[in-house]
Amino acid sequence: MAQRTSVAPQLTAPVKQDTFFFSTFLAMAIAAAVSLISYAKITRNKTIPSGNWMIEGWQGPAKGVSQIQCGQESSFATNLLDIFASKESTTGDGEPDLVELKLITSKLCCIKHDLMSTNQVVQSSLTLPFSTSHDRENPAETVSRCFTKSIPPRDLEISFTTWRERGLNLLDRLCTSFSLTKAEENSAKKNFMSVWFDTYNVARGICSPDEDVSNKPSPRDPKGFISETVKSLGEYKGYY
Repeated sequence: MAQRTSVAPQLTAPVKQDTFFFSTFLAMAIAAAVSLISYAKITRNKTIPSGNWMIEGWQGPAKGVSQIQCGQESSFATNLLDIFASKESTTGDGEPDLVELKLITSKLCCIKHDLMSTNQVVQSSLTLPFSTSHDRENPAETVSRCFTKSIPPRDLEISFTTWRERGLNLLDRLCTSFSLTKAEENSAKKNFMSVWFDTYNVARGICSPDEDVSNKPSPRDPKGFISETVKSLGEYKGYY
């Protein structure tokens, strides 16, 4: 009896050479694109000092470029902090006082950073904390009111005076805690006052409203009128 031989059916069609080359090229292109995007993400994280916590825009980074936030805005702030960088406190209050002084200096620098920005956005001062020991209002609120020119000159002076007086008070204590020499004490106070005056000078030109023209006299204002026929008469001294 003859044996029957069965041939298995062909399940797949043969792969065309053109299709194989196209699929290989497409896979290589996708792999190259993924590698390029991954490389860009990795290198980008190393070139933004402030990280990805907010969009920086044209203002530049506020964090990661100095000992304090926005410290790059003033060389006087850098000089001030360098005085205490290599010293240690001899009292328990020295370190907390230095932290508060850095916070005040940072607020002054960040306020200037925001006020000098071209897009006028509350950005650098947005994350600064409020402190009852030296703040009249939140620094971000101060900057936002500056952009609308709604801070009276007296209110602006009070806020900056509070920062100045508290900063000088802290410096008096820090000079004792860190055993500064007289020359170092004078340099620290001079640099702090330079930071303060620089920011205050910028704020005075931006924050306060323009001169109120409604208080100026106008030819159309109501007032008394004397006719020409009466102007030549003398003063009446008789009795009614």
